Amino acid sequence: MVGVASGAVVPARSTGWAHAADFLSFVKPHIDVTFVAVAVAGAVVSWHRSGPFPLFQVLVLAGSVALLSSGAECWTNIRDRDLDAVMPRTQGRPLVSGRISLGEALLLAVVLTGSGLALAALLGPVALAFLTFALLSNVVVYSLLTKRATPWSIVLGSVVGALPLWAGAAAVREPVPAAEWMLGGAVGVWIFVHIWVIALRYRDDYAAGSVPMAPLVWSPAWLRAGLVASAAGMGALSVGSMLSLGGPAVPGAAALTGVYSAAILVGSALVPTRPRLAGPLIHLVTVYLLVVLGAAVACAL
Repeated sequence: MVGVASGAVVPARSTGWAHAADFLSFVKPHIDVTFVAVAVAGAVVSWHRSGPFPLFQVLVLAGSVALLSSGAECWTNIRDRDLDAVMPRTQGRPLVSGRISLGEALLLAVVLTGSGLALAALLGPVALAFLTFALLSNVVVYSLLTKRATPWSIVLGSVVGALPLWAGAAAVREPVPAAEWMLGGAVGVWIFVHIWVIALRYRDDYAAGSVPMAPLVWSPAWLRAGLVASAAGMGALSVGSMLSLGGPAVPGAAALTGVYSAAILVGSALVPTRPRLAGPLIHLVTVYLLVVLGAAVACAL
């Protein structure tokens, strides 16, 4: 921050590579990479060694999902800039701190989402529809309509986790097989398990922004019931998808996924009354997604 003669304080604007880094931070690349991994896993699992590897579809899929995810983050950051300004965890974000202007953010959002949808159109109408609904679920259903209105917001918007995987599957094979429907469902449930635990870890931040996330407005008993039921459903869908795939890797993949799911379930039962466990559980749940996707790909290969 730099001062001016009147005594007012204005944000310092970065330039050059630093400004480029601000834009990169603005689109949250770690989230974008996660969605790309989910989509590509869906394509590989759907391919399941049924012909030449669909390299073109995978590359187009990865590019479109990266662009759409980045664009969605732009729109949600624009929408939530007032919340980010009062939440200690998010006050340093580029739009809030003034390192990126609102006009720049809007232009970037339009370019990224438009480019992402244009690229997704090359994957066929079904995959395009899935990715379009994913964008709308993230930006409209979750961020615009429900995030500030109901503790069920993340559940209502969680299909954004499943849709990229189903889009990847549809880009390679139609109709989408049962294993991919279940695997996508597991990712969708993972979304709200993950976010609820994060909200529990950073409940003071969400409280500062008056965001009615479930860990803030539900009793510990209700939160435990929601987390345990979700963890059980996530595990059942994950293991079910492995069993549906078939192949020599299935027993090991299903066993690994089942044991890991049980660990998440135990953590979900404990964390509502032991919030200090939220930090470790966040890491456990984050890695869970990578393990499930990796196990599914191993079954397909």
